Amino acid sequence: MEGEQPPPAAAEAPAAEATEQPAETTTATIEEEKPATDADTTLSQSTTPPAATPSKSTTATTTTENNERHWDQTNKKVVVRNVLKFLRPKEVTKLTTEWLKGKEHLNIKIIKTKKPPKDNWIKVTLEDESMVDPFIQLINTGGEDGKAITNARGGDLFAKRANEDQRGDNNNDNNRKRKGGRDGNDDNDARKRAAAMKVLTADEVRDAITPLWRLPYEEQLKVKTREMIHKCSMKIIKEIKGKFRILEQEARRGQRAKCPKIYEWVGERRAIEMESVVASPRLFEYRNKCEFTCGYRHSKVEKEEVAKVGGEDGDDVMKSVEDGAVTDVAKEEEVAAPEAKEEVAPAGAEEAIQKTAAAGFLAQGWSGGVYLPHCLQNMPDWSCGLADIFNEFLATSSIPPYDSKVHRGIWRTITLRCSLRTREIMVIVVHAPAGGGVGKRDCGTDDYSTVFESEKQRLVDMLTKDAILTPSRDFPEGYKKEEEETSGDGMKVTSIFFQEYVGLSNPPPEHPVQHIYGKTSLEERLGKCTFQISPGAFFQTNTQGAEVLYDIVVNRIKEVTTNPQDTLLVDVCCGTGTIGLTCLKEGVVGKLVGVDISKPAIADAVVNATKNGYTESATTRFVASPAEKVLPDEMKNIPKNCPVVAVVDPARDGLHGVVVRTLRSNERIQRLVYVSCNPTGTLARDAAMLCSPPTKKYPGRPFKPTLSQPVDMFPSTKHCEMVMTFDRMSVEEYEQYHGKE
Repeated sequence: MEGEQPPPAAAEAPAAEATEQPAETTTATIEEEKPATDADTTLSQSTTPPAATPSKSTTATTTTENNERHWDQTNKKVVVRNVLKFLRPKEVTKLTTEWLKGKEHLNIKIIKTKKPPKDNWIKVTLEDESMVDPFIQLINTGGEDGKAITNARGGDLFAKRANEDQRGDNNNDNNRKRKGGRDGNDDNDARKRAAAMKVLTADEVRDAITPLWRLPYEEQLKVKTREMIHKCSMKIIKEIKGKFRILEQEARRGQRAKCPKIYEWVGERRAIEMESVVASPRLFEYRNKCEFTCGYRHSKVEKEEVAKVGGEDGDDVMKSVEDGAVTDVAKEEEVAAPEAKEEVAPAGAEEAIQKTAAAGFLAQGWSGGVYLPHCLQNMPDWSCGLADIFNEFLATSSIPPYDSKVHRGIWRTITLRCSLRTREIMVIVVHAPAGGGVGKRDCGTDDYSTVFESEKQRLVDMLTKDAILTPSRDFPEGYKKEEEETSGDGMKVTSIFFQEYVGLSNPPPEHPVQHIYGKTSLEERLGKCTFQISPGAFFQTNTQGAEVLYDIVVNRIKEVTTNPQDTLLVDVCCGTGTIGLTCLKEGVVGKLVGVDISKPAIADAVVNATKNGYTESATTRFVASPAEKVLPDEMKNIPKNCPVVAVVDPARDGLHGVVVRTLRSNERIQRLVYVSCNPTGTLARDAAMLCSPPTKKYPGRPFKPTLSQPVDMFPSTKHCEMVMTFDRMSVEEYEQYHGKE
């Protein structure tokens, strides 16, 4: 899967790892719990409260402010301190239930808890903000004799709002200092805002997006090889040794009969052979998929040219400065084009920041504006040419880009996909509802329904009018353009989709799209196969690099298939069927079963099987479902005399535990090829579960890694793909450590 850097996210909790989990309820009203997950589970503890009398400061909060933050849960959260450390999830559930026991008349409902194991606090999320004050009062005065509720050791608990430090309700000196800087001076905050709005140079943008661009390519490969050794192979061995230590502790406590001695291969100096990173066929302009975020591009202007003052409604009113007099610049309420916004730099500065609606990369995170892709060596000309068209449109559009901080605005992201081999380009525009995003205001200023359709058509016309022009690029000194197997000059957009999404993050792959123009899919040629790619389907972002990657997978499978025509390949997380169909085409297997959670990808896989000459259902079978739900049954349905080999190519989250258990317990699978886009993260975790001694949860003879081959799919970045080969431990070797069963 694709090894992209995720956008920076603000930290919400202390550094200690925390989990959110449900609690069983014994109070007045009990609601049915939603299915639990490892990271986030809804819980229901009830008690729906007589409306608490709001304080003066709460009453003063305007309706607009409430509407602006109705999507934010912070105002519903309470932190309870002096809780015992190292509580298990069930113990947290029991504890919060005891707090509410006998307090049904308060009608307090807890929907989520968060407890870092090494910290002494619990963060509680309530169903409604009106429950916050009664809950705080319950914790702080609900014990014996009106004192605080105590913990198991008799210590007093203390509760307060999670956002108390940021609240403006308390009119005290400390709060004023916090809001206005030292001694209420705003200059300090102004300096911080200016630093946050620094405009990066082209080299700084390259450093943020492609951090290895300054190194010669041979040195980049050496850096990535060292990274794979230290953060992948050595990490896997560390994880496996940790599993042995746990088993040893359990044996000491009498929880298991005995602990096997550590496997000999685990203790070897180079337990996992890590090959050098295989180079990408293309070093520059290799991407076939580009994703741009809509926002505002920052540029510097002379401070004397503009000034910015706040309007009565809190919106920014643009002013220009002429001979010391301030005059209004046109600000129309209905359809004012957000061409540029200016912000004055702090006192003493000679430059201000001008903001222009644009699409690009978040090189400084969400607060630093977007940066054009033209200076990046991994971005092809066609993507920069399309970015120019979008930026021309956004700068003149009456509809603003989406603001992820307040969740207003419409234009969110733009995804571009291209095949130079078939000369096709697909465009997917993600936008908020025309009536406004989640944070829209009740006054109607965020409703663009009346102009959205005309603006959408204007964008389509701009994208399809002419061939994409080759843009002016800002490459670093000494850059030499590579020879391309196929030029992108003169290409046109062949399909356009719009996707409405109201969520706070990014739409899932199966989220519906609206086809607006041209073809309904993109066609790509990879190796000996032809593939159809839908808007939501995954496909490797480096086409020529993917051919190198898949050749390695084919060779790993070929090594163990003595009778290819009778061998079945189980392709887990198969996507559009690229790996499985490539293996069929190369003749290393004769049958294929593919499983993937994405319905659009599986629909493409079915079409791709037909495109490549596999029309019989006995040869190919694709299932659209989470692998953990269907893989156990699919494995049972395979004839016992059929040789089986497996390939897994999961997303960054890695394999589900049920999938790992299924692969381990089916000992007919003698070789497993794991293709990972997250080799320093989830691959290490999954490899440890595959290679550790058997347990009740993960039975079967373990695997051991026999070959690790990283492949550079993303030159100039720190990422690379990994093809790790696992072979089943032989019966003889297994019995040396575990005895005969």
